[in-house]
Amino acid sequence: MRVVIMLFFFLCLLELTLIGVGITGVITEWWLVWLETGVILILLIAGIMMLKKYRAVRRLLKEMEEEEFKMTALIQSMPDFVCFKDGEGRWIRTNDFGRSLYELENISYIGKSDSELGEMSTFFKEALDYCVVSDEKTWKKAETTRSEEAFHLRSGELKTFDVIKVPIFHEDGSRKALITIGRDISQQKAAEERLVKQEKLSVAGELAAGIAHEIRNPLTSLKGFVQLMREDSYISAEKVEIMSSEIDRIHLIVEEFLILSKPHKRVEECFYFQEAMDYVVNVMKLQAGNGINIEVIALAAHNYCVFGDRNQLIQVFINLVKNSIEAMPNGGKISISTQYKDEMLEIKVSDNGVGIPLERLPQISEPFFTLKEKGMGLGLTISQKIISEHHGHFDIQSEQDKGTTVIVKLPVHKDESEGFDEKKQAFPIL
Repeated sequence: MRVVIMLFFFLCLLELTLIGVGITGVITEWWLVWLETGVILILLIAGIMMLKKYRAVRRLLKEMEEEEFKMTALIQSMPDFVCFKDGEGRWIRTNDFGRSLYELENISYIGKSDSELGEMSTFFKEALDYCVVSDEKTWKKAETTRSEEAFHLRSGELKTFDVIKVPIFHEDGSRKALITIGRDISQQKAAEERLVKQEKLSVAGELAAGIAHEIRNPLTSLKGFVQLMREDSYISAEKVEIMSSEIDRIHLIVEEFLILSKPHKRVEECFYFQEAMDYVVNVMKLQAGNGINIEVIALAAHNYCVFGDRNQLIQVFINLVKNSIEAMPNGGKISISTQYKDEMLEIKVSDNGVGIPLERLPQISEPFFTLKEKGMGLGLTISQKIISEHHGHFDIQSEQDKGTTVIVKLPVHKDESEGFDEKKQAFPIL
């Protein structure tokens, strides 16, 4: 194409020269006619060639535009983060998912590096700064890399991505471009964690069943002998009571093992959750002592009924309040509140105790994991199991030296056979 254009301009210059020669009369009229005719023919051929080239280039540009449109549509439709950067790490293009992910919808991102974008979208500064580090590792390896990157969204949700980075180099080895593709695997990671937890629970259940079976028979014999010792006047009644109490405690631990090891037949019924909570509070107030205040926050509400095993749910909240009491050896306050939200009854049990270290929080509900000196590490595991069987949700929030809040959500069952009763509000003040 360049040659044709140069030839065309050369012929145009030649034509101008011939016109000048004809005016001055240097060349005879006959020779001038032949030369003019030859130049015109060559110009016509060059023009036709240029027209064909122009049409070919135009067609090629149109095809490129169509391909670019298809590629853009494909990238935009992908549920993955896609980003193209130049050799200096400046963003060239990303899809709508990427702009939404880093909250760049109202920011002109083209031509800016990760560090510059981090200054504009400050919440994601740490995540974007890490991209600079991981990009540099990919450039140094000079090959496609794959890794997992995770960061929190503004909503608090943790997002985990399977990230593939492809470096592209010029022929001289200098950096040309970097393509980053990140697939959201947050749900997959959560499913894997649930599977691992289920496997742990299965192993713990098998172990618990074996231990419970081995302990139960000797306990029966010991209980019988303690009863005989009560009738013996030579043995201190106080010591006998201590032995009996400890045997009862072992029996309760065995029962917890059995709950963990296999599903129990539940006595399911629709009951007012308020009544169950009243029982829990009354029982635990006796155990709390003078240094601990249990505060129940009453909210005006409809008749909240829960369908399930009343005794099992009572066991869950007794365990939660007991944990709060043990977390406040020097006294404190336990708050119990409820609210109706998204057709669920949300119950919060909060304390201002010692709290749980952040690094220990993910393990706190695992079987046999405990922060107590004499704990078995089964209370929260069993509580979560019971709430899960009641189609509810169980969440623990804690900060060391500030306290812990346990949030339990249970489906609400509306008892339509009875009208609204002001006396049966959720969590009345005791």
